[in-house]
Amino acid sequence: MRWFWLLGLTMAAWEDWRSREVSCWILGIWLIPGLVCVLETGIAEHLRAAMIGAMMLLLSRTSGGSMGKGDGLFFLMTACYLDFGETLLLFLMSLGISSVWGMAIFLRRQWGGRRCGESVPFLACAWPPGVWLILRHIF
Repeated sequence: MRWFWLLGLTMAAWEDWRSREVSCWILGIWLIPGLVCVLETGIAEHLRAAMIGAMMLLLSRTSGGSMGKGDGLFFLMTACYLDFGETLLLFLMSLGISSVWGMAIFLRRQWGGRRCGESVPFLACAWPPGVWLILRHIF
């Protein structure tokens, strides 16, 4: 199931990179097997993990969309596959990568004076930690 989740993350990250949006059909396709995973492993840990996605959705709403709603929905879907610790680790590592990316955009704009990609695709920043989370179970 984790490999299936990684495939969903890859598709969502690619779409976020390309268009700065994540379509609901990608999330919907990956939600259905995720719900089966929740039924197999128990709901309590997944509810705790879902709080991360819920907080991201709240932040999206209060920030007027500065953080995309798709990011929060993706993390809600992710909570069906990963436990709270893994979801939190994925979020924090993604946040770190996106912070470095955002700082690079800021510095390039300050030093170069020209505008470059002004937004950071958060799910593209989640892809490297997502791959690491999956590979660490193999090795």
